Amino acid sequence: METIAETDSPIAGNSATSGTTAYTDSTILGERRRARVKKNVIVWALRLGGLLAFVLLWRLVTATGIMDPTLISSPGAVGGAFIKQLADGTFWTDVTATFSGAMAGLVAGAVFGILAGVVFVRVPVLHVAARPFLTLMNSLPRPALAPIFILWFGLGFGPKALVAFSVVFFVLMTSTMGALQSIDHDISQLTTSLGMTRRQRFFKIELPAALPSIVGGLRLGAVYAVLGAVVSEMVGAYTGLGQRLVVVTNNFQVAETFAILLAMGLLSMVLDLSISGLQKLVTRWTR
Repeated sequence: METIAETDSPIAGNSATSGTTAYTDSTILGERRRARVKKNVIVWALRLGGLLAFVLLWRLVTATGIMDPTLISSPGAVGGAFIKQLADGTFWTDVTATFSGAMAGLVAGAVFGILAGVVFVRVPVLHVAARPFLTLMNSLPRPALAPIFILWFGLGFGPKALVAFSVVFFVLMTSTMGALQSIDHDISQLTTSLGMTRRQRFFKIELPAALPSIVGGLRLGAVYAVLGAVVSEMVGAYTGLGQRLVVVTNNFQVAETFAILLAMGLLSMVLDLSISGLQKLVTRWTR
């Protein structure tokens, strides 16, 4: 009987230890989940509180006459103008025109920018030779390029896509080069000692390590793509939010002006959130 009791004792001890471990793991997971929920609540409370404070301050400034409502309108007037814009069919035509131009510039600029960054990193002498010309082209103000593109391609889709491309290309080229050049030198030495070819090293080590930074650059490029398309439309276009903004501003429609600016901001936010989701997937995949 004593032998059996002694034999059963470790089993009972292991069960107790296992139960304690399981309880500890579930407790840790629960604490992490509660901390994440608490953080999200605080973040959204700060966002909504900041937005509410801004609207109330805006309302106070216009109601007390500190600033002329004719110049800055009011939150209620801007909200009404925004809803009115949403009900207008031509507004969605302008949104489609701006979005399509920005997306074309974003995709083309991202593809060619990433390729250029990879080529310049792998062939450094080529980058050294091209650096003065790249600096010169990147320093050109985009509003100055828009009239040239309009002269070449007319007042349609082409100029806005090209202006967006001219911005996104340099953003993605720079982020790609920075990401590839920041890879640890010891890792490169290790892959060389293991006998990996340049092709294997690039696709298995360098590209996965650089992808999060490249997608981060893509988020910035998405915002600049919308900005480039709008700038081109403000210079000259048949349709688009930029052209619509010029028309309402020239007619001193301040509420409508802020409503269109709000639409532009929301359009950029949609693109940013979409690419942010892609960035999270890429980061999880490359870990």
